[in-house]
Amino acid sequence: MLQDDERTTWWAAASEGDLFGWVATRCAPPDRHLGPVRAVGRTGTGTLVVELLRPAGPSITAALDRLGTPSVGVAVTLTTPLLDLAVAASRGAVVLGCARLDDVVVDDSGAVVLCDRPPGAVPLVVGSSADAGLVEGVTALLLAVRIVCERVDPREPCRPLIDAAIVDARSGDPDALERLRATVRTAGAPRPVRWDPPAGVFSFDEVGSSAPGPEPTVTAVDAVITRVRSVVERGVPLGGRRVPVRQVGVGVVVAVGVVVSAVTALGG
Repeated sequence: MLQDDERTTWWAAASEGDLFGWVATRCAPPDRHLGPVRAVGRTGTGTLVVELLRPAGPSITAALDRLGTPSVGVAVTLTTPLLDLAVAASRGAVVLGCARLDDVVVDDSGAVVLCDRPPGAVPLVVGSSADAGLVEGVTALLLAVRIVCERVDPREPCRPLIDAAIVDARSGDPDALERLRATVRTAGAPRPVRWDPPAGVFSFDEVGSSAPGPEPTVTAVDAVITRVRSVVERGVPLGGRRVPVRQVGVGVVVAVGVVVSAVTALGG
């Protein structure tokens, strides 16, 4: 069962050898930072096709808009897996296809995922995916890394070092990519990506329904709860104004103490 934000696409292979190498990268063992393959098969005409799953979650740029200015630790968390993939691809250990910047997503767990397409593949359904901004996999990874690092506060001491390393790594040289990864790793300890809770989650206000419905039935218990909540939040009505519950409580304790003292004195 797919989640609301997940979707699948079918791609037809231009070269079966390239497709099998690309699929093998995602199978033994599966990498959580690569978009998973759901199925591989053939059409009625014998064309080899693959079904890909795009995990639920915003693109890297949308995720950063939601996060605001990431800390160095969050930037390390987001970029290190991308650089691991880039280094592995440049060394020939991983086969990547092509992708756009928006094909780097942040899933619900806060992990970055590259949703690239198989090398040379074409969509099985014409028009199912735009080619605008399509670049090689390593280039897409470096673009995502640059986008993340540029959001970090420029006053951080690590920024100049990382910026210079990104410029050097644009050539795709494996050694330059290794140096960039080492620079990012030493910038700070990784920190988890935390999403802010939606507004109103901890509010007492009821969320109104857009569709009209029957008037709610107010029970005696509901009335008592509403009254108590009003007293706790706004205070006790007294003399045309509201007195905080804490002050009323102190006053009651003092009054009881005075009465007890008087009774004790009279009884003595």
